[in-house]
Amino acid sequence: MNHNWIRAGFLSAFAFLIIYLDRLGQLSLYLAPRMELYVKLSAIVLNAAAVHQAFLALRLKAHSDDCTECSHDHSHHHDHHYHDHDHDHDHSMSPLKSILVYGLFLLPLLLGFLLPAAAHDHEVNSGIPHLHSGQIPKAEK
Repeated sequence: MNHNWIRAGFLSAFAFLIIYLDRLGQLSLYLAPRMELYVKLSAIVLNAAAVHQAFLALRLKAHSDDCTECSHDHSHHHDHHYHDHDHDHDHSMSPLKSILVYGLFLLPLLLGFLLPAAAHDHEVNSGIPHLHSGQIPKAEK
């Protein structure tokens, strides 16, 4: 399995989530105002990283299609992680480990797209001091 496509998808999804929340005017509900510019700029970096992962996936696909002709012995790649040649090989995780790792990235994406921001907005405006809200609790008399 070529994990580069999955990585490219996740990177693009996080960039899209940032842009989506910004367009809805809800990005400020999740961030301190001084961090918004940095997070918006990170969307550009995330997209660039996604393009790079897609490029690696395409290059790996092209290499695997032509690999029978290169007369390169790939049998030793399962034992060593250092390669003294310019080939790029994916050292795949077990299916269970892949599901767990990618699930950790999928969960915040699903929560970001599916949960309404109104619930978070209500918490911030409820008068209850939160660490992220910047509110200072008033001393009780």
